[in-house]
Amino acid sequence: MSRMIDPYDAIPKYYQLAAILREKIENGDWEPRSAIPSERQLEVLYDISRTTIREAIDQLVRQGYLYREHGRGTFVSPQKLQKAMLDLTSFSEDLLRRGIQPGQIIRSLEWIVPIPKILQRLELAPATKVLRIERIRLGDGVPIGLQTSFLALKEGQEITREELEERGSLYTILQEKLRIIPSEADETLEVTLATPEEAALLQIPAGAPLLLSERVLFAQDRRPVEYVKILYRGDRYRYTVRLRR
Repeated sequence: MSRMIDPYDAIPKYYQLAAILREKIENGDWEPRSAIPSERQLEVLYDISRTTIREAIDQLVRQGYLYREHGRGTFVSPQKLQKAMLDLTSFSEDLLRRGIQPGQIIRSLEWIVPIPKILQRLELAPATKVLRIERIRLGDGVPIGLQTSFLALKEGQEITREELEERGSLYTILQEKLRIIPSEADETLEVTLATPEEAALLQIPAGAPLLLSERVLFAQDRRPVEYVKILYRGDRYRYTVRLRR
């Protein structure tokens, strides 16, 4: 294992270790159903605590990269389980995985005081300002969804329209510029109908079915950092989930 843990990096050690182990799996260095090194071996190799190791392994188990067998150890999942829909992905990453080229039209980017419901979901005090970003999301140049993000950024943190236009993915900016690592999320899904305004933006008839996704994104310190609402065209977007027993 050539990559090592950087103790001075702002990225948590468990996240660094999870990335190293995931890379080993994706590169085929570890065969499916083969045992990974023991906690003791990982502790010696990376000079980190057992608690950190278990947290990294727990993350990879949740994502479907690893599985445990009681009394035997932790093993690499077969390939079909490695891309489980439990993975936390951005809109751009999701479309690229489906072979679709993502795009966007930025409708607005401004600091506002949102409604109390959003402040509550972001665990913010009343009258706190957040960065609201409204976008039309495109797939192969066709409108697929309407996305509104509310970001709880700390003082001095900023995202510009130019950065968003250049990079496309909000998650990339959060991670690479602001050192905010998207780690977990709570998401709800429901069906709704397009209003005349939504229909015009998505180039569909008014009253057409839409899939409404509402997600609260948590950073590596378990702090809620984004509340996002996305309306997907029912005729152009399908949400799939793999269930395991």
